[in-house]
Amino acid sequence: MATSHPRIQVTEDPELRRALRDAAPHLRPGLPRSQQVRELAIVGARHIADDSMSEERRKELIEGLVSYFEHPETAPWDWELMRESKRIAWPLA
Repeated sequence: MATSHPRIQVTEDPELRRALRDAAPHLRPGLPRSQQVRELAIVGARHIADDSMSEERRKELIEGLVSYFEHPETAPWDWELMRESKRIAWPLA
């Protein structure tokens, strides 16, 4: 297709082939290979840009989660309901 935008050449190495295969179910059917690569690039860039949570904030959230296991009575969920859900989802033989 004619365009005024510059083009780039991308080598379909094993990693890119794997990425395209993994992304295929999430892309519009029949999308040409070049547009698949374009979609992956755009979505990947958005993902990287949106990953703005600081390491400090991640650590804070993990420590908060750990505290619920250390002090289960403070957890914002029902532990018994979770145990029952587990028994239903993965019954013992």
